[in-house]
Amino acid sequence: MRVKVTPLRQRGRVMHREERNQCPAYVGELTVAEARDHAAGRAVRRARLVDAVNGMRTDVLPELSDAQLLWAADGQMRLAGFERIEGVDYAQTWSVRLER
Repeated sequence: MRVKVTPLRQRGRVMHREERNQCPAYVGELTVAEARDHAAGRAVRRARLVDAVNGMRTDVLPELSDAQLLWAADGQMRLAGFERIEGVDYAQTWSVRLER
């Protein structure tokens, strides 16, 4: 589904409203699926925001591992999980709005 995503954390730290308002929303196709995480040795739910450029699907944001749906209503939802940046896992929460 086509959505706009606003990350609510930066390297695990919750961003204040003023910081979030300065960041653009990221647009792409949201997918959530279970996949094997070889480093963890188990299956995890992964949320990805991807965009198709020249026929190639590329990640717009680092994927969320162990993604959990916190709530969903009125074309919006909140997803939480962990993103891996430079080999380090950080807590991350996405505010997601359906693109209309």
